[in-house]
Amino acid sequence: MIHDIIPDIHADLSRLEKTLLALGYRKTTIAGETRWRPPLGHRAAFLGDFIDAGPQNREVLKVVRTLHDAGDAIAVMGNHELNAILYHTRGTAWGAEQDGWMRAHTAKNRQQHGSFLAEYPDDDDARRSVLAWFLSLPLALDLADFRIVHACWSARALSVIAARRPTLTLTEADLQEVALEETDFAGAVATTVKGPEIDLPSGAGFRDFHGTWRGQMRLSWWQSGGPQTYRSAALSVPDPMELPDTPIPASDRVEFYPDAAAPVFFGHYKLQGEPGAVLSRPGNAVCLDWPDYAVSWRLGSGVSQGFIHDWGVR
Repeated sequence: MIHDIIPDIHADLSRLEKTLLALGYRKTTIAGETRWRPPLGHRAAFLGDFIDAGPQNREVLKVVRTLHDAGDAIAVMGNHELNAILYHTRGTAWGAEQDGWMRAHTAKNRQQHGSFLAEYPDDDDARRSVLAWFLSLPLALDLADFRIVHACWSARALSVIAARRPTLTLTEADLQEVALEETDFAGAVATTVKGPEIDLPSGAGFRDFHGTWRGQMRLSWWQSGGPQTYRSAALSVPDPMELPDTPIPASDRVEFYPDAAAPVFFGHYKLQGEPGAVLSRPGNAVCLDWPDYAVSWRLGSGVSQGFIHDWGVR
């Protein structure tokens, strides 16, 4: 089986369809139903974040779910799918905003989720069906030769989740705990779909892109090549020189992907720059989320190749 790995789509139907076409997938009509079909012996592998931002949530989900339901695709849950589930589920939210939903309906959250809400304005069967499908997606998949996850493959986090949910698939019974983010299980789920954050040394910090002072930083967990410093392993820090250039001490919260582990592919991080050098000399942990480019990866049966599709620059 050859897998075609496709990262974050965010309700952009053109991006999805052009990627599928570039990978040799074709649109067919059978018994009046139009659907996408993969090349013989191929299967798509989606890295989550199907919704929000773009204006075509329904059409993107129709394409992906049809492939998935036919056995022509596999998929994992992204943080936007989890956020949507919590936004539309009654309960208690993390933080100060309490309005009876597991993800508070604040102006910020409504804006982030706005395009989905515009297309699914009512609590109807269509929305319930989509949310149920989101919940059915595993948080990660280990296919022996390779792995896929939305934001972070942490052996520790996944072992915590698997101790309760061996298939790495959440249930409704987990949602309130996950929303409150207070337990080890909830923290493991957050690490898997959002990525890890670590505390900076006492007194150290940086100003983020909004000018807010922060004492925690996002960790580029896929770094390899020996011990990392706070400065070398930081993500989303406007000026890394603000961070101490001292080694990150070992702890339960710091876990870099082992060099000898199976290849893992992930999205989520909205990497900037030109991805060509990264894809031509990959390690065994490869981020495919480059919003300014359409990136994918083909893997299996002696094939392992990253693609930057020539139409993809926005």
